[in-house]
Amino acid sequence: MSNALISCVTIPGKSRINSCYEDTQNDTLKWVQKFDMAPRFKPLSWYSRARFGFQAAREYPDASYAQVTLAGDLLSWLFTVDDSCDRGSADEGTALEMRRQLEIFTTILSGKYIEDDNSLSIALKDILHRFREISSPFLYRKYCMHMTDYLNECFFEIDMQIDGLMPSIGRYYKERPYTGFYIMFPLVAIFEKLDLPDEVYDHSVIGEIELVLNLLGCLSNDLHSIAREAKLEKPGFNLIFIAQKELNLSHDAAVQYVINEHKKHLRRFKQLRRELPHWGEYIDEQVDRYIDGLYTIVRGYDDWAVIDTGRYDNM
Repeated sequence: MSNALISCVTIPGKSRINSCYEDTQNDTLKWVQKFDMAPRFKPLSWYSRARFGFQAAREYPDASYAQVTLAGDLLSWLFTVDDSCDRGSADEGTALEMRRQLEIFTTILSGKYIEDDNSLSIALKDILHRFREISSPFLYRKYCMHMTDYLNECFFEIDMQIDGLMPSIGRYYKERPYTGFYIMFPLVAIFEKLDLPDEVYDHSVIGEIELVLNLLGCLSNDLHSIAREAKLEKPGFNLIFIAQKELNLSHDAAVQYVINEHKKHLRRFKQLRRELPHWGEYIDEQVDRYIDGLYTIVRGYDDWAVIDTGRYDNM
């Protein structure tokens, strides 16, 4: 199956980008240097090619300059940690050190004081300080919860790689949603200054919409990254490889399986929007803004990966 066809798998909608995208990109590059993430973890050229400022501008096209820059810095941090975890799977010694660092991150997120001079720890504290200043207590807790879930999933992936295990399809659907998209969702409500009751965010239909949109992003990511991951010594956490092994499929059949899963989840998303309860005009309008914002994040990610960077072909 051609890479061009795979790259076309996304969710419907227009491509959008924040007008501050170039300034955001420049500021994000300055931020990774300020906290010594470049060159300590990756060379500056890696961050430049990745265009995390563009990604933030795609995912939050209506955010203010300060907001979209914060999102760009967060994305730079997340992808640096993700890359460090990939390298942390190389051997037991490296994995042990990466687990120790992940534990420090989760301690920081819990609000406990910890002395650590690692650049990523200091950068995380900067991000959290900036979010505390603009978030309600509920949304800040939700954001920290998603960050912690992501770090716990990093432990799972390190163990999976070290042990040489291939998870099942069921385990994929249990663990994969924690790999990043959830973290970005509270930013919609924080940036838009939505005035929704906590119980609306916790409603079962809203929760399933978040899950389905998250999986739509994960499934398209699996498709976009397949050429890059096929070159790795150990297969990544990708449903194409998992389905190929578990269902005894050819490579092309496994790709089509994931495309079909993407279509199934898109249909489910449309159905869920029709199942939303009515809370009254004031709340309903903000719920629509929230869901539209989540949708924009997933579409923006796809556009960044395929249009802005050709990330998985070139990196």
